[in-house]
Amino acid sequence: MAILPKESVGIELGVVKGTFSEQIIKVVRPRELHLVDLWWLEHGEYFPNLGSLTDHGRLKTKDAYDNVMRMAKQYSARTNVIVHVGDDLEYLRTLPDGYLDWAYIDTTHEYEHTWCELEILRDKVKTGGLITGHDWQEDPNHMYHGVYQAVKHFCATYGWKVILVANTAGIGQWAIQQRR
Repeated sequence: MAILPKESVGIELGVVKGTFSEQIIKVVRPRELHLVDLWWLEHGEYFPNLGSLTDHGRLKTKDAYDNVMRMAKQYSARTNVIVHVGDDLEYLRTLPDGYLDWAYIDTTHEYEHTWCELEILRDKVKTGGLITGHDWQEDPNHMYHGVYQAVKHFCATYGWKVILVANTAGIGQWAIQQRR
């Protein structure tokens, strides 16, 4: 997170209850932060069992959303937080090209969806901006290996470079940037 530029415009795709979003606001202090998640549109009344993140399937999607809205209001004096319930690919297409300083991806962790996000973000992130994300898994047997594959393929196809891979508590964080 320290790699993200201060007082910037960014987007987090995949928010759940906003825990990471709040850390972004505290550390990065963005001027504008877009938070996008499907919440109940994808999962219904409850999130699936994703361990402690979703209280082992007992976390209500509406409660998670309400938490995000409370957090957004708490920081509204210094950050314009725009919360969107819906498909991230559709939302990204509504943003002007070159609008974002950075993007953070933590959605499906599947190759195809991650590839689509990267394809759209290629135009939405400013030249020199960052695309970052969660769950970098090089092990081809890992369920989130699709993120690694999509990012590597994207970099090779469009001339971006991996500038950060960090493993914190078993979670692979990554960042890429367009070659200049």
